[in-house]
Amino acid sequence: MPRKSQYKHKLNYNNEYNRTNYRSFSIRFNNKSEADLIQWLESKEGIKAYIIKLIEEDMKKEQNKAE
Repeated sequence: MPRKSQYKHKLNYNNEYNRTNYRSFSIRFNNKSEADLIQWLESKEGIKAYIIKLIEEDMKKEQNKAE
């Protein structure tokens, strides 16, 4: 049983670390009405990197508007 205890301890530690250091977002797409968006995202090498790039570009655009 010590293995399970170690596993639970590590799991609890990882969960606490993630709650403290990360923010999670979830989004759903409709398979029928948003199929083109799903296909587009799935064609990207990394969805997270793609979304971050889009957000950063939008942030820069908004900052330039404010100046």
